[in-house]
Amino acid sequence: HHTDASSETSPEKDRRLRQAELIISHVLRGGVVASASVILLGVVWFYLQMAITGHATLTYPHSVLGVAQELARGEPLALVALGLLILLLTPIVRVAVSIFIFALERDWLSTIITMLVLIILLISLLLGRGGA
Repeated sequence: HHTDASSETSPEKDRRLRQAELIISHVLRGGVVASASVILLGVVWFYLQMAITGHATLTYPHSVLGVAQELARGEPLALVALGLLILLLTPIVRVAVSIFIFALERDWLSTIITMLVLIILLISLLLGRGGA
């Protein structure tokens, strides 16, 4: 006799479902807040640089590697791009978290389907030159 999610007591299953929804909402909210904060810092840095030096570099990186290189050079628009990358990655992290939640629930079909969704998201991100 094996135990699966359907044999659990309903209140316990409901509690775990609410907990999973709470974790996912924290991931989404945290990603949006982090993204907005990083973008705001980049914009403020850009205008401070312009006010202090009288000019600003308008180099905008178009890849993850470009963001890292421009950040290393101290370019404020790279910080804006980083914020946008955080926003882009937020739903991908949400899918990854869902895989763990489904696995903990021993919901193997949902785990496999969500893993396939994650693979598709990552492939499309890389093929869309997001990782180039």
